[in-house]
Order: sequence, then C-alpha cells, then structure tokens
Amino acid sequence: MTSITNRQMQAPHQTCSEIIQSIQALVPVGAPVPESEPLLDQLRSLTQALIKEYEASGRLQDDPFKDVWHRPLTLYKNEVCQKLHGKTVLVTGGEGFVGSFLINKLLGLGVKRIISVDNVRCQNDPAAQPIPGTAENVCLYPLDVRNYEGLKQIFAAEKPEIVFHLAAIRIPGEAEKIVLETVTTNIFGTQNIIRLCEEYQVEQCIFSSTGKASRYWTAEVYAATKKVNEWLFAHAVQTGTVQYGMVRFTHMLNNSSMYEQISDKVERGCLINIHAPERYVVGQNVGEAAHLLLNALVFSERDRLKFILVRNLGWPTESLEVALYKIKESGKNLPIYFQGTPLGYGESFFLGQVDWNHQTEINILINALETENCSAISSTGEMIVSEIIPFSSETLFAELAELKAMISDPAASDKDVKWRLAELVNQVSLTTFRQASVKRSLEILRWGLNLRLYERGEYNLTPYQPFIELVVQSLSDRVDRAALDACKMSLDEFGRAIAAIKTFPTLAEAAAQLENTLCRLQEEVEQSLGKAA
Repeated sequence: MTSITNRQMQAPHQTCSEIIQSIQALVPVGAPVPESEPLLDQLRSLTQALIKEYEASGRLQDDPFKDVWHRPLTLYKNEVCQKLHGKTVLVTGGEGFVGSFLINKLLGLGVKRIISVDNVRCQNDPAAQPIPGTAENVCLYPLDVRNYEGLKQIFAAEKPEIVFHLAAIRIPGEAEKIVLETVTTNIFGTQNIIRLCEEYQVEQCIFSSTGKASRYWTAEVYAATKKVNEWLFAHAVQTGTVQYGMVRFTHMLNNSSMYEQISDKVERGCLINIHAPERYVVGQNVGEAAHLLLNALVFSERDRLKFILVRNLGWPTESLEVALYKIKESGKNLPIYFQGTPLGYGESFFLGQVDWNHQTEINILINALETENCSAISSTGEMIVSEIIPFSSETLFAELAELKAMISDPAASDKDVKWRLAELVNQVSLTTFRQASVKRSLEILRWGLNLRLYERGEYNLTPYQPFIELVVQSLSDRVDRAALDACKMSLDEFGRAIAAIKTFPTLAEAAAQLENTLCRLQEEVEQSLGKAA
C-alpha cells in the first residue's frame, strides 16, 4: 500500500514540450528576470526534468558542437603562398578574434609585412599612428574604418597589395541598439575601403560577409548592412580594377556571444536565459574561417564577385540543447528560462530560401537564386563556390543616396534609419528577382507558400509576407505556360497559389494580373481541347 501511495504522490511524467510550456508559464516572455527563491527552485526542477528527457532521447551525450570545433577545411597552401609571397597585407578588424587568428596564419605564409587597422584602441579622434605588434613585420594601427583621411594616410604610407576587410559591428543584437554606428561602420566604412583599394591599386581585396546576407530581404540591421556590402563589392568588380572576393561565415563558435554567455553563466552558477526553444544554429570554427579567407584569394576572379562557404555545416544545433549540456557537464543544479527573441534574431526562415530540388545539398548560407545560376563545388568537396546574382547598381546607389541623406538629417531617428535601410534592401532585391528566371521564381514561390500545409491551416504565411511580395511583384506580368511547365506547376496549383497570394492586401494588383494570366492560359487549354475534339 505504501509503494502505491508513493507512486500516486509523484508528479505525472511530462514530455519535453510540456516541461518547456511549464517554464514559459512560470516566466512569460516580457516578465521580470526571476529572482525569488521559490520560483528559481521550480525552474531548477523543471530544468533537471528537461535534461532527463533530452538524455532519454539520446541527446546530451556529447557537446552538440563536438564535430564542429575541430572540423578541418583544406587550405590551398601552394596557391595561397604564391598570392602572398613578399606582399604587404592589410587586415581591417585585425585585432578582433578572426582578424588576429588570420594574422597569425599570414605570418607563416611568406608575407613581407602585415598591417592591422582596428578601432579597438581608438578614443575620440584617433591618429593613424602605428602601435608595435607582436612580430617585427606586423604593424597595428588604431583607426576606425569610417575615418577616410586616416585610412588614406595608411594606404599611402604602407601601399598594401592584399586587403582583407573584416572590420564591422558584428553582433546582431548590438547592431539593433546602435543603428547609426552600425550603418556608418559597416556600409560607409566599406565604401572607404573599396575607394582606397582602387585608388592605391591593390591587387586583391577579400571581404567577410555572413550567411544572413543570403536572405532575399531582411530588416535586421546587421544582416542588411552586410547584404548591402555584398552589392557594393559586386559593383566594384564590374567597374574597378581590383580583384575582389568574398566569404560567408556562419555562427563562429570560438567567438560566439551565445556560447560565451551560456558558458560564463554556468561557470558562475547563474540563472541562464535562452531566447526561445527550437532556435537552431549551424556553426563553424575559426580555423575554417581563416582558411576560407585565404582560399578566397585563389577563387576570386576579375569580372565577377565569387564567394565561398563551408559546404557541409552539419545538423543545426538547438541553443537550448547547448545550455542543457553545459549545465549537465558542470554538475550544477542551475535554472533556465526563456527571455524571448530580441531584435536582430527574430526573422523567420522562409522555405523558399533554399533549393528543395536538391535536398542533399541544402545549405542555409546560399539562396535558391544563387544555387541555380552559378554554384559549384571546390576540388576538395569541402566548399561551395558561387557568385552574387545580378541586380541594378543604379537602384543600389539611388537608395544609398537616400540612406545617406537620412543619416545626415539630425531629426532622423534610429527607427527611421532602420526603415530606410530595409527599404534599400527591398528595392535592390526586387531588381534581382526581375532578372531571375521565371521558372526559378515560381519554384521559390511554391516552396515559400507550402500550399499543402497552408490549406490545412497548419502554416501561417504572415511572417513571410516581405519575401512573398518580392517574388510576386517580380512575376506579375512574366508568367506563361512554358514557365509553368518548366517547374511542373499545373494550372490548378497556380490558381491555388494565387488564392493564397490574395490574402495579402498589398498584393491585390499583382494577384489580379496573375489571375488574368491564369484565365488566359485556361482559355488556351479549352481551345486546344476543342480543336482536338
């Protein structure tokens, strides 16, 4: 009788989903940071229960990023050394984590001299004066890339032949708090670098971008500034004399704000805040990053902006799993809660982003337009090599002029600047879709609408409205029967897609045009059947 009573007193078994819901009910998004001991005890208990459930499903046995930490990426060393031998190399952001690692790699690759430009030591009005480096052939300048005149002094004095442009406001959450500084640093600082590379006849310039820039559209400040930079470099390739190249990075484990924050709080025995459950990231290590940058010297071309990225990123990892693993390994009884997704991390993943025709090659750092037109695999099979798709430079610079004018207006707020930046990305992205094939745009629309789930009420299109608008606005007067046949879309499916599009008032005119096209195609089919009869 006692054993039955004990079982009756035990709390019922909860699934992972139910435990997470219990945590969220105790500390709803937007609630104050939990401080009361009874509440923290409840969170500790639920966290331990969640760890047990994860273990029961075979997780938390190893570091979720175990395979990523030491994943190798081949360096094309002979070819890279030929590019670098006896050269003066300038690295912007050279005192950052990736920059300093890159400089250490450069020291062993035959360079003559290394110049670092970094604002880490800057005060109010930095002078372009070198600070002795750790090696005789390394010179560290304390300078912000927005300081054009200071940069010009360095280029004139040092005459770099190779440039790696890494300097940027890089943390998405921070970029949302300092919008003006992020835009001026990431975009206008980059324009300074391009201008000086051309003026001082640099041989090659390699730019570090982010996988977030592969999104067709984004309103997040960090991702948007990097996307604009990609267009700036693509334009420079077409109009300048320098050989430009680019890499796209993803979540850098060695320098990850998420990973560092979790590790630090576990070490200190603190309450751990997670953005949200089911938030996944892919990662890479700093060695891969440095080798990508160096290999880009080999893969860059004169007349097009080539970019490279890690091909096999492994399975996406849940940030919650990282936190639970760290807690388990520490042996500490620590609580977690979900604080909500802050600005800079909240945009939903659009299913039309990737090429579902080749599911074994899906990579979230490259979009479906880029994979259709120009993707390739490196000889070692470890890297994807692609290029920036066509866009209107005229639109880009017209929109940039509007952005600069707004920034010059003392009355403009960060909110205004952020809106203007998002509108810039939207207008230029629209020109990329207008130049894309109708077949691929229809495929992107089909993948993004996910009609099967949408019509069953299991898929909400609202978070993806900006992406759908881009595709539909570029398609409205270009669809014909050949394009539908090419992507194997029936007239019935086309009609269902139009019905989904019509739910957005902003697309009423474009949907009407598509409906007219559908009616015309249906009439053609009926006439054809009539003749056959």
